[in-house]
Amino acid sequence: MSFQVSILKILVGQPEGRASLAVLKDYLAVFYTSGPEWTARMKRWAERVPDLNIFGQGLVARERGHWIITEKGRAFLALLEQTGRPTSQERALEGTDEKPLASKLPALAPGRPAPVVGIVDVSA
Repeated sequence: MSFQVSILKILVGQPEGRASLAVLKDYLAVFYTSGPEWTARMKRWAERVPDLNIFGQGLVARERGHWIITEKGRAFLALLEQTGRPTSQERALEGTDEKPLASKLPALAPGRPAPVVGIVDVSA
């Protein structure tokens, strides 16, 4: 389920809340290989929503070639982020202060083919 939470986080940061599968793969590859912080945070948030189904619950819509976060998805993510923030004590116990990883992403040129990163296409 942490994969689905990651999809929500990526989409909410995209123009109009939409991204192609290629763009999603690029972001996921960067986030999941940038260190344990992203993975730990997504797992922690996913534990709060064990039955999450981003498509079945109407949090993400699919259009030809794109996934789009819905208003319901935005509201859900905002609530999850609000209730999922670790306290300073929890961060100290983990031995890490979570830093945003989005600033480490390279700018993606429009129409740029995405590299194959081994992420399964779940859009079917």
